[in-house]
Order: sequence, then structure tokens, then C-alpha cells
Amino acid sequence: PNRAYLKLWEALTILERRPREGERCLDAGASPGGWTWALSRLGARVLAVDRSPLEGDLGRLSGVEFHEGSAFSILPGTAGPLDWIFSDVVCYPERLWEWVKAWLDSGSCRNFVCTVKFQGSSHYEVIREFASVPGSRLVHLSHNKHELTWML
Repeated sequence: PNRAYLKLWEALTILERRPREGERCLDAGASPGGWTWALSRLGARVLAVDRSPLEGDLGRLSGVEFHEGSAFSILPGTAGPLDWIFSDVVCYPERLWEWVKAWLDSGSCRNFVCTVKFQGSSHYEVIREFASVPGSRLVHLSHNKHELTWML
């Protein structure tokens, strides 16, 4: 439904890992559905969450469950077991960090691919927070604009 899936493919290529068939993924900020589509094509089960609906029939794909609402309403203990968390949600980087930190602290998920989107020059301090997570990396992908992709 859009070209955003190219960021996802590049991130998974860098990680040299991807969701396996049957693994459960959260796609936070899923609309219009590029990442949901790509993850479902890998055979993953996808919980797609966004305030806006997915494009066309994406919500009816096998293994896709859509919830309308805030991506940040999905917290540890509310979504069931997750193997991966993906986020391409438009938000302040500090808000994304607070949400990711809750997931990290809970130990409920070990695999993350999140786009950190910058709005002006006032949000760069949060880079240190993401970079401080052992085993993670921040990269500027070919399809990133004013954003970095954080992977764990």
C-alpha cells in the first residue's frame, strides 16, 4: 500500500534476522499498512494498531488482527505474548522512548524495529537513550528522511 515497507526490508536485512512464520508481531502506528503487509507476507501473525484504518483489505489478511486506537495504548500485559515490536508511528521521539522503555523493562519482547522521527533539532538528546540499550543499534537507512531506525 506504500513504500514504507522498504525501510522494514532494509532494517531486517541489516539485522540478518526476520520474524519467522507464526511469530507474533505488533505493528504500532500501522496505517496505511505497508509494514503489516510485509510482515504478514513473511508468515508472521500481526497485531496492527493505529487510529486510522489499514488500506483496503489489509485488515482481512490471514494472520492480521487490526485494532483501532493509539499505538501507545498497547502496553506490556495488554497484548499477549509478542515476539517482535515494530513501530513507524509519527510521534515525538521522547514519547516513543518512554513506550519502548516500558517494554524493555517488562522483558515481554526482545526484538524491536522502531523509527525515531525527528521534528526540528530539539529532540536529539533521546538518541543517547536508544543507543544505551545493550545490543541495539541506531542507523540511518536509505529510506529514512529526518529519522533513524532503532533495532534490537
